Amino acid sequence: MRKSVLLVALLAVSLILSYASSTMAAKSIYDEVKERGVVRIGLGVDVPPLSMIDPKTGKRIGFDIDLAYAIANRLSEIMGKKIKVEEVTVNNKTRIAFLANRRIDLTIRSMSHTRSRDEQIDYAEPPYLWSGKVFYAKKGRFKDVKELCGKRWAVVQGSNAYLAAQDYMKELGCNKKYQLISFQNNAECFMALKQGKVDAYIQDVPIIAGVAGKEGVDYEAVGPIFSPGLYGIGVPPNDSKWRDTISFALQDLLANGTYEKIYQKWFGPNGRNPAPINMRPRLPEDIFGDRNQFVWPR
Repeated sequence: MRKSVLLVALLAVSLILSYASSTMAAKSIYDEVKERGVVRIGLGVDVPPLSMIDPKTGKRIGFDIDLAYAIANRLSEIMGKKIKVEEVTVNNKTRIAFLANRRIDLTIRSMSHTRSRDEQIDYAEPPYLWSGKVFYAKKGRFKDVKELCGKRWAVVQGSNAYLAAQDYMKELGCNKKYQLISFQNNAECFMALKQGKVDAYIQDVPIIAGVAGKEGVDYEAVGPIFSPGLYGIGVPPNDSKWRDTISFALQDLLANGTYEKIYQKWFGPNGRNPAPINMRPRLPEDIFGDRNQFVWPR
């Protein structure tokens, strides 16, 4: 009799623990953010003009930063309460890990949506910026990108430029041995290029423009843009409620003109870093007309 009572008691405790565990597992980041009133966003500090530190104020500025705060404002409207931003510094190495272990709720840090990353995290849709990579070198040194075959190339650690550049050169028939040298950040890559330690620096178009700045007059892209990239907002995996909420927030900013204001501020013809290509997440205008924001229908 006592054994039966003990077994029943143990079963009850097991069921309670199982229920509590499943309830905790099922809790979405959406609910956590709403409860705490704070969204933890992974942001960069060394990828101008997307994310950088303003030397005058010591605060983060950039396209990614403005977009992050706009999304937080939209979350406030969606959740019906003020949602503050907790800025968490991430780099190429930590942005994925911080999402996977839920140390941050989302990240906006010039992160291309790749198949390998998609195995570890999820992305809001659509991508928030279109781009592509270029080989960047001293002006006039190379007339054709094929001349970079067998040379020294600089890439940032954790960038998918490492693989993209090799694939591109193979497509062009490059069979010579080349040297890929990785650096901690973009500033180090550009410094290596200026000092002659590498022959070219490989990176995305908007990042190149921001890193080079005024010194860019002495450097140029060699060859065409290759490996088109889609910058996406990363979110922790397996939480569709939160992923869709961020997707809808981004789409609302595209539809209501907020995104366009941020884009013009940084990449428009009169912006701080005019973009050489249209990087907006848009559908073809000749098919969709002016109603071409990349958003899901109601």
